Amino acid sequence: MRIFMTGASGYIGSVVAEKAIKQGHQIVGLARSEASTEKLKALGVKPLNGTLESLDALTEAAAEADAVLHLGFVHEFHRPYEELIAIDIAATKAMGKGLSGTNKPLITTSGTGLTATPKGGLTDETSPITTDSIFKLRANAEQATTELSKDGVRSVVIRVAPYTYGRGGSYFVPVLMKIAAENGFAPYVGEGTSMTTSVDVDDLADLYLLAMKNAKAGSIFNGTTEHDVKIRQLAETIGQAVGVPAKSITSEEAVKVCGFFIAKVIEYELRASNEKAKRELGWNPQPTYGLLDDITRGSYQPLATELKSKVAVKK
Repeated sequence: MRIFMTGASGYIGSVVAEKAIKQGHQIVGLARSEASTEKLKALGVKPLNGTLESLDALTEAAAEADAVLHLGFVHEFHRPYEELIAIDIAATKAMGKGLSGTNKPLITTSGTGLTATPKGGLTDETSPITTDSIFKLRANAEQATTELSKDGVRSVVIRVAPYTYGRGGSYFVPVLMKIAAENGFAPYVGEGTSMTTSVDVDDLADLYLLAMKNAKAGSIFNGTTEHDVKIRQLAETIGQAVGVPAKSITSEEAVKVCGFFIAKVIEYELRASNEKAKRELGWNPQPTYGLLDDITRGSYQPLATELKSKVAVKK
């Protein structure tokens, strides 16, 4: 198949592209910079210059593809989140236009934080949307995707766990490790008893490709491999890895230390089940490590060693 991808040079997207190429697919990837172009070439992906706001180019690329995997997002969290979601929706609609009437797959990316988790409970894909003013904005992007099924597009949403980890990459894990090293403590909010959800990046990549192949139009799937990681445990593990203590702080202090978006993530209760993806797509995630073990003795060891040495110098 010829697959058009956004975000193919990113953390998750590059693993998806790598696995898709191994399966014999040809990948065209959106490249917003010279660095992205070079990374895509190294992966064996054909670059297409443009951004998520190059709407005509997105429509044309989708029309020429057998499938579209949309993993790109504008990670400029200093901008209002409403703006970032609007860009995502416009890009989704543009690619959907290119696939209209073909019944070809368009797989887009959302987050498991979209649903409200009852304390100690689990959410699934039918759970109520959160009332959180930031996280619920993703619902508009999901709706833009699922509504494309009315136009003859096999549109599918993958809800990704906030702590996607493995291969020493990710967004939140390295950022939180660096925050701990820079501030001399690994923060958690209050008692840190909230639980969160994670997913191994290789298992998640497999889910995207399974959804591309088998998912029904309008489907939504949680991409998770753990849903019982306590925020305090995570902070303590990160602190141990970089050589600083874990420390409880207030929500207001968390915003000052971590920034608004990350502060919300380290406080939010989020436990999302993966049973639907297992049942309907035959997904069988088998991570080598859980999130905490990967930080202490897995792929994050080189970063931990580097940060620990910097902490020691400060002392």
